[in-house]
Amino acid sequence: MPIKKINNLLLIILMIVSTNLFAQKKGLFSKKNVLNQYASVGIGGGSSHYYGDLAPYSYFYYGLYTNVRWNGTINYTRTLTSNVSARVSYTYARIYGDDNTYASKNLEKLSANYIRNMHFRNDLQEFVVSGIYNFLPQFGKGAKSRNKIMPYAAVGIGLYGHNPKARGPLTFDNTTGLPIKAKWEALRQYNTSGQGIPGSTVKSYSLVQPVMPIALGIKIKLNEKFDFSAEAGLRLTPFDYLDDVGNTSYPSKSLMVSNYGQDAANLSYRAGEDYSATTGDLRIQNFIQAASQQGFSTAGIAPSTNAEQIYPYSSKRGSKRIDSYVLTQFTISYVLSNSIKCPVIK
Repeated sequence: MPIKKINNLLLIILMIVSTNLFAQKKGLFSKKNVLNQYASVGIGGGSSHYYGDLAPYSYFYYGLYTNVRWNGTINYTRTLTSNVSARVSYTYARIYGDDNTYASKNLEKLSANYIRNMHFRNDLQEFVVSGIYNFLPQFGKGAKSRNKIMPYAAVGIGLYGHNPKARGPLTFDNTTGLPIKAKWEALRQYNTSGQGIPGSTVKSYSLVQPVMPIALGIKIKLNEKFDFSAEAGLRLTPFDYLDDVGNTSYPSKSLMVSNYGQDAANLSYRAGEDYSATTGDLRIQNFIQAASQQGFSTAGIAPSTNAEQIYPYSSKRGSKRIDSYVLTQFTISYVLSNSIKCPVIK
C-alpha cells in the first residue's frame, strides 16, 4: 500500500477515535470514563526483523529466523476509556541485514543478492505515540476490574534516529594468517550510492525519519499491580536507506576513489570480496553456484577476479521498495493507580 494511502487511513482512524473520545455524553471526560482511567509504566524487549533490499519481502519468512536482532523498550500508558488507551514509548532496536546469510537460504532465487554481498546493521532509537484499542469490553471500573486477558490493536506515529553501518573488507594477519574483521563504519559519511559526486542526482539521506507502527498484541493480568503483554508490530517507513542501499546504480569506482577515497569505494561495491566481511567465511563455492544461476561459465571463477563481469557497476544496488522492520516485544507493566476514582461532580 502506498505511503499516501496509509497516511490517509491513519488520519481517518485518528479522527474517528478523537470524535469518540471527546463526545459530550460518552467521551473522554464523561463520568463513566473518568472511573475507567488509570496509568501504567512498562519495560520489555524482544526481537527485531529487518525487511528491504537485503531481505526481500517476497521471501519474508526467511526474515523470521535469519539475521534476527534485539530490541528493548519502555513505555507509559494511560487508559482513557474501557476500550481506548494512549501510549508513549521509547524503543532501542538493532536491525541487521546480510546478503551472504540471507541469500544463502535460496541461491536459486536470490543468486544476484548473494553476488552483490551487501551487509549492514542499524541501531534505531524510536519515539512513538500510539492509540490502543481493546477488542473486549471491560465491565468493571478502573484498574482493579481490568480483564484477565485482553487482545488489542495499536496504531501510532513517531520518529526514529538511525545510522547504518558496515564492516570493511576482511584482512589477514601477516604473521599468523588469521582473519581480521574490520570495525563497523558509519556508511552515510562515505556516500556509498555516489551522493555528491559531480553529475550525480542522488541526494544524501537524513538520520531522522518518520515511522508508523501497526501492531497486534495480547495483555494478561498477572495480579492487582502487574500485567504481561506480548505484541508484534510492523514499522512502516517512507524511507529506502535503512540499509544504506537505494534504487541507484553503482557509482564509478574511480570517481569514488578520487572524491571520497579507497575506503568509500570498498564499502560501495562489495561483490568482489572472496571472504564475508561479517562471518569470515570463504564465498567462492556459493559464488560459483550463484554465478551459474546467472548463466555464466563457472570454470575457475572467484569474486575477486570475476565479480565485475558477472555483477557490473551498471547494476542496481537496490530496488524502489521502501524498507521496514518488525518488532516483537514482551513487556511487564506496573499499574500506577489501582483505586477507583469518584466521578466528576457537576
